[in-house]
Amino acid sequence: MRLIVYLFLFLVPNLNYGFKKDIMPYSLVISKAVLIVDGTVTKVSKNEYEFKVNQFIKGKSSSKINVAIWKEWLCDSRMKELKSGQRMILFLEKSPYGNFYPINESTGELYIDNNAFLDIFLPKAFLNPTNLKKGISMFLDMYAFYGNFNDRFYQNINFVRIKSIFEVYKMAKMNTAFKFLVDDVEYYKPTEVQFFPLYN
Repeated sequence: MRLIVYLFLFLVPNLNYGFKKDIMPYSLVISKAVLIVDGTVTKVSKNEYEFKVNQFIKGKSSSKINVAIWKEWLCDSRMKELKSGQRMILFLEKSPYGNFYPINESTGELYIDNNAFLDIFLPKAFLNPTNLKKGISMFLDMYAFYGNFNDRFYQNINFVRIKSIFEVYKMAKMNTAFKFLVDDVEYYKPTEVQFFPLYN
């Protein structure tokens, strides 16, 4: 009987896939986002919060936007309570209602205190907000996305690399966040833009 109990206790955590969050790779989050911004929460209501944008990293909008509050659950909770003055980097999609919402819930909301990220599960390569924002800008200049984000297993995901892989790896030495994103996106085997010399 004891053996059965031990076996049960061993197997249950391994079989409990229903409680794991589906993590979207940051190369896809960045590509999917219509807006990536750094700023602060100015007002919190029941279903959304007002956000003052201090810096646009990708996309443009008004300097004050409304962001839908996603529902927390067992395997996806907020790092801190949403309140006025909280600084965050947001990866956002636009909703049919005109407001924005974070991509993949907590993945799209990065809490910042004292110029450091609060989420201990974030990639260590992100280092700090300045490093991450620079890495995102480099990534957006280097890769173009085309494909279908609605594919659950990301089988129809395609990227185009603007420069050769050798140039990309050379640039990756300058920024750890960019290197992380490059390693991430190379899994999808991006195609490379071919440049042909012009002859007169």
